[in-house]
Amino acid sequence: MADARDMSRLRVTARAAAAAATIVGCLAVARPVSAQSNQAYLSIGAGATDLSGGAEWLVIGTPVAVGAELGAGNLLVASLAASYQPFARQLQRKVHPFLRVSLTTVSSSPYAAACVGLGGGLAYWPRSPRIGLRVEAAKLWPAFDEDLSPAGETFVPRLWTLRAGVAFGW
Repeated sequence: MADARDMSRLRVTARAAAAAATIVGCLAVARPVSAQSNQAYLSIGAGATDLSGGAEWLVIGTPVAVGAELGAGNLLVASLAASYQPFARQLQRKVHPFLRVSLTTVSSSPYAAACVGLGGGLAYWPRSPRIGLRVEAAKLWPAFDEDLSPAGETFVPRLWTLRAGVAFGW
């Protein structure tokens, strides 16, 4: 009979597998994208990163985007992500909400982990799809149940983020 630790490992492995399958599926159908359907962003915030930036590319004919991000702050963060953006192709809309899943690596001097991230937010395009405001909240879960901090060290990473910044569309 599986104990609680085995069940916890199974749940964490299932989250990592679901995030990986989503990202691989998006990459498998990715084709070149049309103009003004992509965005880059630069954000400041609180949590895992104080400053972060990334880019997303919409897959032609779908409301799905694939992207990458780098960030620095409490942790150094690098991630590959897929997001669902139901209104991204409706350029006349000013508000574009999104949901995001990511495979993320986090690191600091005493801590490093592979994580699965889940978050969401919105991009607001006040006058054109070229420059706007982006706000986002996300939570990261370590993909493994092992404590990767060195013995005797107490380090509690902030595995969440709340941020706002500028979005650039092209």
